[in-house]
Amino acid sequence: MPYTVCAEEMEGVWIAHAPDLPGCFATHEDREAAIGAAPKAVDAYQEWCRGHGLHISGLSGPMMVTEVIRAWNYEDEYEVNAFFASDRPPLMKEELPELERLLQATRADLEAALEGLNQEDLKVEFPGERWPILGILEHVANAEQWYFDRLGLAQPTAEIRSDPLERIVRARNHTLATLPVLATRKGVVTLSGETWSARKVMRRTLWHERDHTAHILKLRQRLH
Repeated sequence: MPYTVCAEEMEGVWIAHAPDLPGCFATHEDREAAIGAAPKAVDAYQEWCRGHGLHISGLSGPMMVTEVIRAWNYEDEYEVNAFFASDRPPLMKEELPELERLLQATRADLEAALEGLNQEDLKVEFPGERWPILGILEHVANAEQWYFDRLGLAQPTAEIRSDPLERIVRARNHTLATLPVLATRKGVVTLSGETWSARKVMRRTLWHERDHTAHILKLRQRLH
């Protein structure tokens, strides 16, 4: 049986997702290059899972591209990103343990990427970059909070902390604690022209942390 890949445009680049492997993706400025990189991303993802002690069934057969969706702007300000057919099915209770392990694995990678960095390192401004590493951490925390807000499940404002290092920990703790509730959300929500579901929230959360962990590792090479 073929495995499916869905491609979306986001902030000027293309991201090819493998829906059967939450958090598996390939990115490139060129659409066909992103899609073409998906098989290697699938192989790397399965190796990554094994490295974290996770068992993921192998995908066999040829790759089948099922959806290619361009970004578009809602009222000239908000970029609307893809909602795939694979985002529509509700999360099943039986999936939650695997999602929890994946969330723990992506967070372990992020923590490893920060190991040995001091406060000065975290605040270094890099030419051509939008944020220092500390700003990236705040961005990841804010995005995770915002994804859950789309479904009315964000952590209370009073629990959000100004320190990015504390904020990102609290955001993930909230995500893990909210997984059972997320699995009760069977429908979809459309806000500012963009459609969201529980499955899309998890796809974006896992993708976003893995993407920015790789980003931080590249910035580390430019320190000192």
